[in-house]
Amino acid sequence: MPTKGKLVLFRHGQTEYNKLGYLTGLHDAPLTKEGEDQARAAGKALSGITFDKAYSSTLSRAFNTAALALEASGTNNQLKKTDGTWNIEERGEIVEADSGDFTGRNKFTDPEILAYPHAYDVPLPNGESDRQMVERVQKFYNDVLLPRLERGETVMVASHSGIMIAFEIAAGLIPVPTEDIWSNRSKVPNAAPVVFEYTDGKLTKNYTLSLPAKPGAPGPKP
Repeated sequence: MPTKGKLVLFRHGQTEYNKLGYLTGLHDAPLTKEGEDQARAAGKALSGITFDKAYSSTLSRAFNTAALALEASGTNNQLKKTDGTWNIEERGEIVEADSGDFTGRNKFTDPEILAYPHAYDVPLPNGESDRQMVERVQKFYNDVLLPRLERGETVMVASHSGIMIAFEIAAGLIPVPTEDIWSNRSKVPNAAPVVFEYTDGKLTKNYTLSLPAKPGAPGPKP
């Protein structure tokens, strides 16, 4: 019988730095109230999925998004520790790219950021390049995730916008870019679960889960 594995990836919920358009990098920006609600909505979308393992980056915005999502899912109490906290393994390989000297500055209006050569191999000042970020994610994907998926496990990973794109590269869904992936980061929504399905460790399907509508939100037009 073939093994069927499932990898569920999502970016953390909204932070104040996200709202302001600031580069966050390794700054430990907490979730906003909206970000917490987004994490719970992600969890409700995951209701019915039982995870064998959960990972997050070492930054609180990713860890807390994972914890809130697991709680809201209602189907993952097996991942709770005896003290009631969540057994989420924090990994440095999936922290956001280090934005160095640009951390905490507006990526849309700061003239130095806008003028900087955003190339795949060029690190931000005192920070990290896209290549460096992708290489550490690729190693985590190959060495940590794929063996679990080959065994037919269901795995959750909560991370960051740049890391979400790096996972697409690692899984072979998009090619290694010749230019930077700068412009694509802002297109990754907060806390929207993306599912990769595997058969015998081979990726066979990927899709994004629909989030439940907010209370009071207008329904679809007839």
